[in-house]
Amino acid sequence: MSTLGPAVVDALTKREMSVAELADRADVPIDELADAIERNSSLTDDQLFRVADELAVPIRALFSEVPLPLSVVPDFRRRTPRPGLYHKGTLNALGFVEKLSSTLSSLPHNVAPNSTVERFDGQLTKRNAINLAESWRKRWGITDRQQLDWRSSHAVYNSLRDFIEGMGVFVVHRTFGTDEVAGVYTKVGDGPDVVVINTTGSNKARKLFTLAHEFCHVLIGKTGASNPSVLKNSVERFCNKFAAHLLAPDHLIGRAIKEFKYPGGLDRDDVRRFAAKIGLSQHATALRLVEFGAASDANYSRWRSLFAGVVPPGDQSDGGGGTSDPIRNKRTQYGTSLIRALAVAVREDYLDEIDVYRLSGIKPKYQKPLFEG
Repeated sequence: MSTLGPAVVDALTKREMSVAELADRADVPIDELADAIERNSSLTDDQLFRVADELAVPIRALFSEVPLPLSVVPDFRRRTPRPGLYHKGTLNALGFVEKLSSTLSSLPHNVAPNSTVERFDGQLTKRNAINLAESWRKRWGITDRQQLDWRSSHAVYNSLRDFIEGMGVFVVHRTFGTDEVAGVYTKVGDGPDVVVINTTGSNKARKLFTLAHEFCHVLIGKTGASNPSVLKNSVERFCNKFAAHLLAPDHLIGRAIKEFKYPGGLDRDDVRRFAAKIGLSQHATALRLVEFGAASDANYSRWRSLFAGVVPPGDQSDGGGGTSDPIRNKRTQYGTSLIRALAVAVREDYLDEIDVYRLSGIKPKYQKPLFEG
């Protein structure tokens, strides 16, 4: 039996969670939880584990006398973005990043690579989003010919992820267990810039658009949680415009229409086939075709009505759960920047294999081939 430390109150504030909400989510009687927070009584071990799980913090953090290094992550699905009460799966993803960032940045030598991303501080206008996308597409180095020859969202995604991680940004995949947000950009204290891609209910093409969208959040320095399908504020509209033009600028769309003989309009099968050839999600492709002038707003409304307001089936899943190669799957899950940072921490004797396992979930048997590969 143990009482809680004052850090719990700080965690409740940062998680935008009331005592009543935490009690309900953790299945602890509210009076017992309130008394424990006031340090008038104790909770059982089982109750403590559930409270820590719902707050997405290590159990020892419940007894801390000082505030925890937690993220304050605005919800960009709101008209006025501000921190919100997230699903447990989203909080767990944030907790994972917080634990990694605070640990890596607290080591004697910060093993996380320094970010070399050039920030954008201009106005969030459509024209600036398009110009910024054009500039970064040139830096990325992808050509229209490459993209059209690849005919693969996987190839485009891997290329963009490698480019972003090459600048020191962590790109991590997590299964949130909810599709409330598609991705998160966060930075904890002096830790690295981290983009987390939610792998729940999305195929590689949707993940690609989310990655481009979150990269824009990195560029403009706006941490938060996003769903590119929910556009209620200028930041999200700017990031979506950037993502669309980074991945499918006008010159690519025009060339693809001519090369693949796209007939115009938004026939369901035509959109699906065209999206696959340029590596974009169907929804993003339909919007770009309208913007380019190859389809009308009325075409879009009819096309969207086919899916009753939900994600087109082909954009929801790739139909698989990774490869049979566990090392390859873990490289995809954790990304090269994070794996490199952990490898340095082990090599410099800052962390051992048990520390790495507790920090990241990578089992000792996989660490050597990951870190030496």
